[in-house]
Amino acid sequence: MKNIALLCDSSADITKQEAEELDIHVIRMPITINGKEYIEEETIFDQDIIEALNKEEQVKTAQPVIGDIVKTWDHLLETYDEVFYLPLSKALSGTCHVAIGLAKQYNGRVTVVDSEYACYPIVKQLLAARAMFEKGYDCATVKKKLEEETNMFAILIPETLTALKNGGRISPAAAALAGLLKIQPLLKVDHGAIDLVDKVRTLKKAYKEGIRVVTEGINPEEYDWMIIDAYNRSMSDELKEMLEEATGQPVEQHVFKAVIMSHTGPGTIGFGRIKKLKY
Repeated sequence: MKNIALLCDSSADITKQEAEELDIHVIRMPITINGKEYIEEETIFDQDIIEALNKEEQVKTAQPVIGDIVKTWDHLLETYDEVFYLPLSKALSGTCHVAIGLAKQYNGRVTVVDSEYACYPIVKQLLAARAMFEKGYDCATVKKKLEEETNMFAILIPETLTALKNGGRISPAAAALAGLLKIQPLLKVDHGAIDLVDKVRTLKKAYKEGIRVVTEGINPEEYDWMIIDAYNRSMSDELKEMLEEATGQPVEQHVFKAVIMSHTGPGTIGFGRIKKLKY
């Protein structure tokens, strides 16, 4: 069996300790606060992001530098036969497109998934990839299965609209009006893109509607389920029970780390499902 390195970027919400324990390599992404650049999990950490967002400072993320991607691949190929890279969704970042182009220079030794994934589902799919490699699948076959036979769908419910407003994803006027009218948006993540799916009047209604939407019209047994929170574990614990009751399936809990939280803000809750692969 070939020795294949599993690689993602830090939009996968994976800490250095988790990456080491799971033997997954991570390209850490840049984050800027008021124009000053940091590297997630190296020179800036989750609590720093929370503090900056609470102060309504300008927090932005950027895709990994091309030179860092190439350097990482070259380093891994010194000890591995191949690299299998699952980046952030192509609908949310230019990294995927750039990496697919760069991989053509590596004579088949680097495989890049044409990704529609974000957050911890990236880690989940990399672990599935490893299981397939152990069964004898090659990188091209695993890439095809991830691109064609599975998908991720999630509902995101931000606790406030502050981060979305400061990041330019909604206008200050719209955020102010939503706050005045107590309008709570439900955002869906489908085919890797984020879009508005509904608006309700309270967070409590938003959570109930989020569970309804994410479980509607599918067989829960065909999916892996998870709930991800941006340092809102008490609510996550409560909603985990509700989601398990609605699906009849176990629900994993994870945390939104710095990169995703920079866009959605502290307190955000996400309900997610991933179509199970057959292999």
